[in-house]
Amino acid sequence: MLKINEQYIVDRGGKKTAVVIGIEEFGGLMELVKKYDTIETYDTEDVTEDIIEAFKDLKKGRVYSARELLNEL
Repeated sequence: MLKINEQYIVDRGGKKTAVVIGIEEFGGLMELVKKYDTIETYDTEDVTEDIIEAFKDLKKGRVYSARELLNEL
């Protein structure tokens, strides 16, 4: 896990207004961002529609095996 030793810039009232981190820590954060950018995200609208359809099937008493469902993918 990336350890970050942040320091804060505060205004006269003591309110934190900015964060300062070291160059090495910044580099580590940028590497994490690059990794997360490569992860494929799911379209939540499609997932929501699939969940709605699944509940409709359950209400109608339709039950499918995992094999049936996975073969559709």
